[in-house]
Amino acid sequence: MRRAVLLFLLSMALMLTMSPSVLYADEAPHARAYLGQLNTRIQLVGAQMPKISRAAEQAAQAIVAGRGDCGFGVRGDAGLANELSNRGGAMLGYDGRAGESGDVILFVLGLVPSDVIDTRAQLIKQIDELQRLELAGATVIVIGSSAHLHSYGLLDGVKDTCSVFLDNAVPAVDGVFVDEFGRAVVPMATVLNAAVAWAFECEMFSALTRLDKLPVVRQSFEIDTRMRRWQRYGSQRFHHDRWLDPIPPGILGQAYLNGLSEVLLDIGTASWRSIARTAHRADRTFAAGGTVWLRAGGRYLPYHVGGQLSADPRLFTSLSHDGSDAGLAVPGKNDFVIAVGESETAGSYEWGEPEMLRKAGRGVAWIVNGYNTQRRDLHRRETLIDLWAPFGDGVVHVEDYDTALGPVTGVVGEAVMWMIAAEMVGGENGELARMDRMKIQADFTAENAEGAEKDKENQE
Repeated sequence: MRRAVLLFLLSMALMLTMSPSVLYADEAPHARAYLGQLNTRIQLVGAQMPKISRAAEQAAQAIVAGRGDCGFGVRGDAGLANELSNRGGAMLGYDGRAGESGDVILFVLGLVPSDVIDTRAQLIKQIDELQRLELAGATVIVIGSSAHLHSYGLLDGVKDTCSVFLDNAVPAVDGVFVDEFGRAVVPMATVLNAAVAWAFECEMFSALTRLDKLPVVRQSFEIDTRMRRWQRYGSQRFHHDRWLDPIPPGILGQAYLNGLSEVLLDIGTASWRSIARTAHRADRTFAAGGTVWLRAGGRYLPYHVGGQLSADPRLFTSLSHDGSDAGLAVPGKNDFVIAVGESETAGSYEWGEPEMLRKAGRGVAWIVNGYNTQRRDLHRRETLIDLWAPFGDGVVHVEDYDTALGPVTGVVGEAVMWMIAAEMVGGENGELARMDRMKIQADFTAENAEGAEKDKENQE
């Protein structure tokens, strides 16, 4: 009898374990929806790798010709300009300038600030600017959304004006959710623009090797702790002490997107419970009348939060000072802090005045690469959301070269912050925007196939 009862209980436990509700229940379903959309669109970006390679080829030829002053510039997003400059895994020779006549310019088109009332007028103003640059001899590579531009009837004009148009695969209205006021919120453009830009830079590295040039890639200070590489090369753009065999197009750019997807997979598994816990604690903070502070560190994220973008749901209060001024507001007993960085140790001086963030009575969520933060570094009510970037940050390893290209921390840090926002918006009054994945794939494929046919005709 006892044997029969034990077998029955064991079978029931096994059925419960195998139940779909247990296997597939997600602690943060709305954040998962955001991550799913992001992964789909990263794949779509990869589908246009031949076009990214062609853009990189044109850029490399212009840089080698040396027609401009700074060689390479970024316009349309100051955050991307900062993200691509002077950091480990990036090519030396770019210091964040916008670029002028004769330069190669990566132009981000269509990022909508919160103070813009007439989006179409803003787009036309940007198109006029890129037309002026092209006429002045610049090689302008545009990163934008074909769906967004098409909705305003401007896509063909942009393609006719710029050297190459790279589609970031963002929908016509950038926002994964629709909030209670009918606004599209929680953007993907900032994450996908950076993904396209880093894939482009990796392809530009390989294009330069095909022109008998080997770019110097900056090494992370975490690896080059004594700055020997920096002292050796300074701001030198190309190596004179080594060379590589020419790298075929399409390999390094795709390697970057693959590496980015793998890091996002790690976040979507190993860091998921921490993401869910952070979103839920932020919700409870709001319910109790507290404030959720956002300490946005790193090189990229500070340019896109705090209500700067129209698709920002404006859930967080920016904490942009270091705590040295006693007259500025700091977290209180009823508050919660989300601190986004790169590889800083949780609670270290790198975040500002000691214990400033830890004044929040509801705790701190530290969003960083976890290899510099140990369990003992965390206090009660503190959570670590590991970004899982490799040590040194670069995910693209080139055979016979000593430094990895293509950092991912800035990209995935931004993505995680928007995942938390997505969970909070979707968990309240938000509605997941209807996005047919098959239609997205079909429209994007048709758009790029049409572009490929036009390119083929032009070559002939």
